[in-house]
Amino acid sequence: MKTTKSLNIPLLRLSGMLLVIVIIAVGLLSGCKKKTNETSSGGVQPYSNMSDTSTTKIIASIPRIELSKLKSTQINLYLSVTDQNGKPFSDFNQYNFIIKQVCVGSQDTAMIASMTFEKLNKTGNNIATPLVLDYSGSMDGYIGDLETATGNFIVLKNPNDQIELIKFSSYIERIQRFTTDTTRLLDSLHNYWSWQFNNTAFYSAMAYGLNDVEAFNNTRNGFMPAVIGFTDGQDNQSTISQTDLISLAINKQIPLYTLGFGMANDAILDTIAKQTGGRYYYTPDITTLKNLFAMISGQLKNLYQVSWVYSNTNCSQVLLIVEANYTCKKGTFAAKTQKVFYPFVK
Repeated sequence: MKTTKSLNIPLLRLSGMLLVIVIIAVGLLSGCKKKTNETSSGGVQPYSNMSDTSTTKIIASIPRIELSKLKSTQINLYLSVTDQNGKPFSDFNQYNFIIKQVCVGSQDTAMIASMTFEKLNKTGNNIATPLVLDYSGSMDGYIGDLETATGNFIVLKNPNDQIELIKFSSYIERIQRFTTDTTRLLDSLHNYWSWQFNNTAFYSAMAYGLNDVEAFNNTRNGFMPAVIGFTDGQDNQSTISQTDLISLAINKQIPLYTLGFGMANDAILDTIAKQTGGRYYYTPDITTLKNLFAMISGQLKNLYQVSWVYSNTNCSQVLLIVEANYTCKKGTFAAKTQKVFYPFVK
């Protein structure tokens, strides 16, 4: 019996040791499954994706800054971040951004620490968008492709998104007021327009869209306004200048997204978009225009909304600076964007 007892004690100890080793191993394996965006203490890190092997650059823009209609001192900042090809990032968190507010003309600079960060498509907000379409003489032969591309954008919209249609040449006409009705929009789009094939009043047509969407937005809550304009040539008919259009958009805090084709002036359209918080894209092939409309649709659906309380009543002009960062397989990339805002001016 003593021999049996002396043999069992080491076996029991060995079994216990094996059990401890198994428990430790399981714990280590479980730890390896932890999401890369969580720290060991449970805190949150900036979103990263080491499986992303295609990103080589990130681009940030500020489409809109507004005072909340519900809380007069709450600022809502809308952010867009895409890769080098215009594909939006939809999984960033607030730690991917550093936001600073600077009172223009003073040394008053503050980093925003306390904020609410949400994805626009999770806030219940929708998009209100005038589509401003070039029907000038140089578009003769391309109208069908333009309407196919525009129709694709209409079909892609969310059910509660509001779209308005504006056609222009030398003349400007709102052919369909804001509506969520896809069928009505498509019917209005494809109806013959008697003023087509004249000169190009692009700036004035974009301003027409700005005024319409501002008026629409002032009477409703829960919409992010933006104007999307397409043209294939240089403006030669407007009653306002490029500078006037940009100033109007900045004052209203409504971004202008521009699409170019044919003889469109890249430098002008890019300046209009960048200075107002939008994006500019050019296509040499009208049949691919639908892809650009789809790209802008995706960007608008994946905006981020950042909110915080602003109470410096002594500052009449604020510069908001946003720095974004993202780490993926090819490294860590950064982008910086900024925009002027006039607080307490609704």
